Amino acid sequence: MLALQFGAGKIGRGFLAQLYARSGFETVFVEARPEVVESLNRHRFCWIEWIDGGRETIAPVSAIDASNIDAVADAFARAAVASTAVGLNIVPSLAPLIATGLRRRAAENPKPLPLLLGENAVNADAVLRDALLHHLSPDEHPLLNSLGLVRCIIGRQAVAELPGAPPGVRVDRYSKLPVDADALLGEPPPIIGLQPVRPFEIYMQRKLYLHNGLHALIAYLGAQRGYQTIQQALQDPEIYALFVQGANALSRAFLKKHPFDIDEHFSTVQDILARIQDPHLDDPIARVAREPLRKIRPDDRLVGAYRLLVEQGEDPTPFRKAILAALAYNDPGDPESQQLQQMIRERGADWVLREWCGLERI
Repeated sequence: MLALQFGAGKIGRGFLAQLYARSGFETVFVEARPEVVESLNRHRFCWIEWIDGGRETIAPVSAIDASNIDAVADAFARAAVASTAVGLNIVPSLAPLIATGLRRRAAENPKPLPLLLGENAVNADAVLRDALLHHLSPDEHPLLNSLGLVRCIIGRQAVAELPGAPPGVRVDRYSKLPVDADALLGEPPPIIGLQPVRPFEIYMQRKLYLHNGLHALIAYLGAQRGYQTIQQALQDPEIYALFVQGANALSRAFLKKHPFDIDEHFSTVQDILARIQDPHLDDPIARVAREPLRKIRPDDRLVGAYRLLVEQGEDPTPFRKAILAALAYNDPGDPESQQLQQMIRERGADWVLREWCGLERI
């Protein structure tokens, strides 16, 4: 069985390809970096290093340069499953490749294809669908009926690229892949760890606010105090107390608002907290805190969590402090951080809170 993976980055190589290999698939990457394509094709494997020690080789793999539209279309027509892990802002650029692949598949292998959107974005399916509609003629729009745009929750922490030929990825051992059950066409693909859930949105929100939100809280508060890693920041008693307070408040808020199974919910929350605090992780704050403008959007991890706590009558103090710390985040190497600081200089922090974050007061 062939799995077509758009993007050979940390999640593509360090998570999705590993699940495919364990499930008996051959992974074919579609990648824009020629040196990565060449290395994967020369070695026919990639590899991961677990944060608690040891390595795992992932094989067989190969790669296609993203500029080779005909080769991508051929692989798309033969694939049993496809997936993306490129970043939501890059997803629309995949539309020409996927549109060509849909045409080829309709002629050669008109079986429904699940396309797993590994972007950790609740609107990833709409973003790609809109882009595809612009690259298909109106009479080709029915081709989309055979393509399942399946949103995914990517929980694995892939913290670093590692040198090597091909390069490796340092990851934790989380191996579950919750997906949107309502977007699957027919039976789920036979992938170890794949878990269809519904309604997808509340599971995605829980992951975004609890895992990503608490991670961001630690990162921005830690950056204010000069820490370099999440693990260093968690040694700070005040930051740790806010982390625990925020986790407990969010856990209660989700149970108030959504019909999660209580045992499943508490098990999930405890797993998230344990993985964030894993002493083997050594996770750079710069990685977690990058792109602050995206992370202070109204429905993203910090502001969204803050609003949920206020709505459900829980104390939002930990996330209020995290949002203010995010506004102060200044990394010269992060373009979004510099854009945020320019916005604050020109219009003020209150304007950013109101117009960008959607918060009248905090």
